[in-house]
Amino acid sequence: MKVLAIGNSFSACLHRQLPPMALSVSYVSPFVGDSDAAFLRECASDALAGRGNVVKRKESTTQRCTRDRFIPEDFTTAREDGRYESDVAWARDMLMNMRPAYSLDMVTCAGDFPDWRAKVRSKLHELLQIPDPLPTVEFKLLKEEPREGYRLRTYEFYPEPKLAVRMLMLVPDEAAAGKVRAPAMVSLPGGGASLESLAGEPDEYPCRFPSRNRQSWFFAKMGVVGVALENPATANNGVEGVSQWASQMQFARLMALAGRSNWGFATAHVLETIRFLRSLPFIDSERIGVSGMSLGCIPALYAAVLDDGISAVIYNDFVCSWAARATAVTDGIDGNVDARRPFGFHRWFDDQPDLMAAVAPRPMILSEGGSWRNCIEKVKRGYELAGVPGNLTVRYYEKFADPASRKYEDVDLHKVQGLTDDDYLLRSNVDAPQHSFHPDVNLPWLAERFFGNSNLSFNSWKCKDKT
Repeated sequence: MKVLAIGNSFSACLHRQLPPMALSVSYVSPFVGDSDAAFLRECASDALAGRGNVVKRKESTTQRCTRDRFIPEDFTTAREDGRYESDVAWARDMLMNMRPAYSLDMVTCAGDFPDWRAKVRSKLHELLQIPDPLPTVEFKLLKEEPREGYRLRTYEFYPEPKLAVRMLMLVPDEAAAGKVRAPAMVSLPGGGASLESLAGEPDEYPCRFPSRNRQSWFFAKMGVVGVALENPATANNGVEGVSQWASQMQFARLMALAGRSNWGFATAHVLETIRFLRSLPFIDSERIGVSGMSLGCIPALYAAVLDDGISAVIYNDFVCSWAARATAVTDGIDGNVDARRPFGFHRWFDDQPDLMAAVAPRPMILSEGGSWRNCIEKVKRGYELAGVPGNLTVRYYEKFADPASRKYEDVDLHKVQGLTDDDYLLRSNVDAPQHSFHPDVNLPWLAERFFGNSNLSFNSWKCKDKT
């Protein structure tokens, strides 16, 4: 038997217990690593020579590759020159020791803060590949339906050749009648949730805590125009019958191969929608904000950094550093590559903390707390440098509302390793089962910013979702 590609064919040859002389080797697949290829050639040589240790050595090699997780010792080196022989260990060390060029740590006085913000904004534009200025995008009203206290408008817009994107707009009756110029909030959901979930409409896509997560519906009920967008390649923007994760990863892969930014694509949609809102006579262009839940926080945050006209930001997720999470969580990695992250971000800034600090001086609420050391701590310093510490509001999950319950505030997760994802969440003060939009926290905060009064008569944020 002649093996043209060592791998499955070689294994098949062993399992079928072919005579040693039946095996010859002429090609080793390029997908087999050098050390494995050498081992396989040696096994073939043993077989051809009639030596009987082929199966035994194959079993030994298999045992070397049984772990699906890392341990701290995997990221150490015993070499006197300090070099790593593991590519993974080297890459982790490289990332941990990388100092972003536009880290807020470089800003030593308040006078330097505006220039730092401008540099961050310019670099973010470049990395997300968003044109400045934005090209003109057409928005088309498809239908309008009455609802209790507001009008539900369905639009589609055309941000790319051959692409149509749907958007829902919930317009309070007084604004629709032209009696008031209302503020507006552009909302993005978590995970694969849909436009309909944001609008409180019947929904065929999964959404945990549906009555809590209907952001746009809440906003319309309090007199704010609620605008609903979806995340890339999810729900209506995805592929029917395909899971949100498979759809998102395939989209990110295709975008990467095309040299496009996945989150630049999504952020541009937010910015284009906001520009459209400013053209509408019933919207107060001085009071337009963004609201993100979980995954939707990413384009919401990026848009807020890029557009100084965004006057309020609801960040409904926990604050962390993506780089710290990548280096600290080394136990139980599932092997998925998050290709959605823009290429080379950490060379320039620590996402999220540096970008959150760049939102200052505009009001922002962090609704689910997060890690303190070098995360929320850094965002707070940004607002202090901007001279408006009161414009940053931080709230925590009920489980961690008492400062005494936050036991890891002195731990810098940028310097930790060997954590599971659950360990990381605990050290970031996250109560994962309660991860949702928090209307009881966000709505009074927004009412204070937009109307100067947090004592709303509308009380429907006391939701009935099961915990």
